[in-house]
Amino acid sequence: MALAERDILVLEDDILLGQLLCNMIRMYRIGLPHLSLSEVDACQMMRERDFHICFLGLRLRTGVCERAVALANAKRIPTLLMADAEGLEPLSIQPQRGLVVQKPASEEMIRDAAAALLMQEAVR
Repeated sequence: MALAERDILVLEDDILLGQLLCNMIRMYRIGLPHLSLSEVDACQMMRERDFHICFLGLRLRTGVCERAVALANAKRIPTLLMADAEGLEPLSIQPQRGLVVQKPASEEMIRDAAAALLMQEAVR
């Protein structure tokens, strides 16, 4: 599968950060990003499309992204969680196939984590 054919869900309620993540995904040719600014929208997108990986901002204005993590787990989608200093404590459900990147994260850290997740999936 060509890299550009990988659909990637980006859930980030900060539009500027979401756009930066999408631009980074395109620039490093990780895949085709689909930006969601709300957890409700992200869950709807996951129901309608098969994503190869999800980039999820852990803390949203509406709370933590537990529904999105639960749905990604149910659909067996690898998840890259972007957590702030408090880490994963507020999250009652953990990603089954995922990695955590501490914010603020460099492009290299995010790119390397995404590559590791996609490589794990290619081996399965």
